Amino acid sequence: MIVLLSAVWIILRESISIITVAAGLVISVCCVLFTRRIIPSSKSESIKPLRLLIYVFFLIGQIYIGGIVAIGMILFGARADIVEIKTTIKNKVLRTILVNSITLVPGSVSLDLKDDVITVLWLTRESDGPPNAENADRLLKSKLEKMLTKAQK
Repeated sequence: MIVLLSAVWIILRESISIITVAAGLVISVCCVLFTRRIIPSSKSESIKPLRLLIYVFFLIGQIYIGGIVAIGMILFGARADIVEIKTTIKNKVLRTILVNSITLVPGSVSLDLKDDVITVLWLTRESDGPPNAENADRLLKSKLEKMLTKAQK
């Protein structure tokens, strides 16, 4: 993880010098140690790291798609609704990642997470009628949840 984070640091700095590499290593070590204190290994050991990396790229795609959809809704009439949706993810770390992912996708903001219920403020088309939890489930989290479920061991 330290090597991966250092590589990302070097790429973002667009420079390969001794100072850049050293700073990347120091920052990476600090990040890894800090993360281990916050998320004990017993909670994160049931996660497949490769699947989580694939999820990051999938999420980036969903952010772009969500942005295009949100722009269309705003231009042609949208309203904000609050809905509660349930998740089937049991791992607390992955559930938190799901909630944060929903917030990253344009047109939706996660307001609360209690057990397996996520409260979300989201944009819908004015023509869609009253808020519908099934529709929200399908549009907001189904793809994200499916990818995160694959990251569980």
